[in-house]
Amino acid sequence: MSIFTKIKTVLNGLFRKEVKDAFDTEILLSDAMDIAINDFYKITSGNPRWVDKDDDIRSINFAGYIDNVTAGLVTLDLDIQIDGGARAELLQKNANYVLAKIYDRVSEGVGNAGIMFKPNQENVDYIEPGNFAPTNADSNGNILGCIFKTSVERGGYIYTRLEWHRFEEDGERKLYHVTNKAYKARSGASIGSSIGRPCTLEEVPEWSGLEEDVYLENVEKPLFAYFKMPTPNKIDRLSALGVPIWVDAIVELEDLDVAWSRKGGETKDSKHVTFIPHQAILYAAEHDVKLPRFVRGVELGVGVDGDKSIHEHVSTLLTDSRIKDINSILAMISTKCGFSQGMFQLDEKTGMMPATQVEADDQETIRTIKNIRDALQDTMNQLLYGCNVMADLYSNTPPELWERLEEGITYNFGDITYNYQEDAANWWKYRIQGDVPAWMYYTKFEGMSEDEAKQMIEEAKAEQEIDSNLFDEE
Repeated sequence: MSIFTKIKTVLNGLFRKEVKDAFDTEILLSDAMDIAINDFYKITSGNPRWVDKDDDIRSINFAGYIDNVTAGLVTLDLDIQIDGGARAELLQKNANYVLAKIYDRVSEGVGNAGIMFKPNQENVDYIEPGNFAPTNADSNGNILGCIFKTSVERGGYIYTRLEWHRFEEDGERKLYHVTNKAYKARSGASIGSSIGRPCTLEEVPEWSGLEEDVYLENVEKPLFAYFKMPTPNKIDRLSALGVPIWVDAIVELEDLDVAWSRKGGETKDSKHVTFIPHQAILYAAEHDVKLPRFVRGVELGVGVDGDKSIHEHVSTLLTDSRIKDINSILAMISTKCGFSQGMFQLDEKTGMMPATQVEADDQETIRTIKNIRDALQDTMNQLLYGCNVMADLYSNTPPELWERLEEGITYNFGDITYNYQEDAANWWKYRIQGDVPAWMYYTKFEGMSEDEAKQMIEEAKAEQEIDSNLFDEE
């Protein structure tokens, strides 16, 4: 177990203990999910458990690559428009604030146990995984109660605020209850120590205006929004937390790192070596003769019948078989992530290429991206609902019914579908019209390199000139 994992585990344990002591409630986090979340973080950050320096197993962080490609497709040309009066303008500012970083946030959510948004008095906070913990959820897995942890350092102390959101029944009334509690501990406290003793919120200027308990009426949804992948959570089917898009492909991600490392190791070991008699090496040293770096000495009697000749050694690279193996792994990863098999592939000439655009008949990919977009839209809807409630409390804009505001929200996602044949036909037309150089068409649609395409064009021109001269002679 790495030091990071040890620290993370201890902190999670502390979080559980402090929640129990402060609020007399439990966190909805099983041991299995706790372990898995740490595993997810290490994989998506490029430091999975199977990295082994002694065995020269490195990580290419393909999980992070999947996160980014998926987030790019999900958030492609995403735009949110909110029509209405002053309140709609305020919500539009909140939406734009989130949209400015939506690619990064979705990428993190795709590769972790989800991401959390929480409106504040001015805009929106992003709560990183590990700093929030669900305390209540409905039968559909929607989080209804959650505790958030915020820490700041001031004057040699670390101050921690625990903020608990939940619904409560008061007779026939349904109340939304927010509780804030603050703690302080000496900076530099050892791992495993407590977050400290209770203190007042006023000790931290940013928290001085907060009330310890706030009760709100007429709140129908939580004042936070949790985005999680629509991927089924098979680790803990009762958990309200999500799992990464690649959760079913962890074995294949390990296989890919091993295969890639072996390919890289083989390349390193394939350098050309020339063996010459050891006496020649000594002669060169005595006479200050600098030999090429690929030259190695060999003792007499070692090698080919102990002769004194020069021998060349050139390793044979198993490039084709390595690439075939890697592409087989990539195809399985694509399938297990919910994409079409050709989503990821390794091309010997161009390198690994993601499908930044998706063929119209790639139904698996289109369906997966649509499901994630639907989940993101639901998250944004709930976030904007929370922003509207916060606006009722802290803004000067006239109150507005959420139902009316919701009708004025429009989500526009970019079209990810792509028609290869149609695109090829258009580019051929551009080539004929002279709008693009001919070699560009062949590199884009015929799999040629730029040099190969230009050479073919030059050879064709030469043949045409020969034919033309022959015709003129006749």
